[in-house]
Amino acid sequence: MEREMKSSKISDRLSAVASCINAERVVADIGADHAQLLIYLAERGWLKKGIAGEVNRGPFQNAQKNVREAGLEYQIDVRLGDGLDVLNPGEAEVIVLAGMGGATITSILSQGNDKLSHVKQLILQPNNHGEQVRRWLYHQGWEIDQEELVNDGEILYEIISARPGNPDQPYKASPFEKEMMEKLGPLLCQKHHPLLPKKVMEEISSVDRILQGLQSARSPQGELRRKELQLQREKWEDVREWLLKEKI
Repeated sequence: MEREMKSSKISDRLSAVASCINAERVVADIGADHAQLLIYLAERGWLKKGIAGEVNRGPFQNAQKNVREAGLEYQIDVRLGDGLDVLNPGEAEVIVLAGMGGATITSILSQGNDKLSHVKQLILQPNNHGEQVRRWLYHQGWEIDQEELVNDGEILYEIISARPGNPDQPYKASPFEKEMMEKLGPLLCQKHHPLLPKKVMEEISSVDRILQGLQSARSPQGELRRKELQLQREKWEDVREWLLKEKI
């Protein structure tokens, strides 16, 4: 993600997504909303062709309007449809799924798996459950080649880029068990990302909030859940201590 970005017309989150694209490509943005990402790429000469997919008619019409006003109808095709159904097999070189939950991202990829055989890069920005995305990539033979954390409006977002390859590669130098690395991000750990401490503290705070809500639970299920969460918290504390030792 070394590309120098021009003056931003989009959010820091989408700028980080754009910086993952390292060559002029055919890019499909699924759940494109206003098509801001593809317009941004096209205006900077980083887009061979764009496909903006939207399942809802309102955002679809907004994307059409924005592409038309930008004078990019010849370069960006706005399509109405569900997930990867808007694509023909082999049509897209890069697929972007940004701004949705990890479970939604993996569901879209699984349902459209037949559209991925010629894809060179997946750029995924889950709003939650990034571990589900990394787990899906691993089991489907995709190698994570870039990871980024970005603060946008005081919200921490993670971006995961992957290509067909060796899914074990990013996990080879992992300081923790694979399950934890799927939550942390193996490449974020390797490069000692400066926002990792914030990510870890957010995870600890999230566990604490759930534990607080379970204080009055007296059922066997509630007690079991408390023990599971306490174990999770201990593991996150181990990560926090590692970050302190590494001076991240």
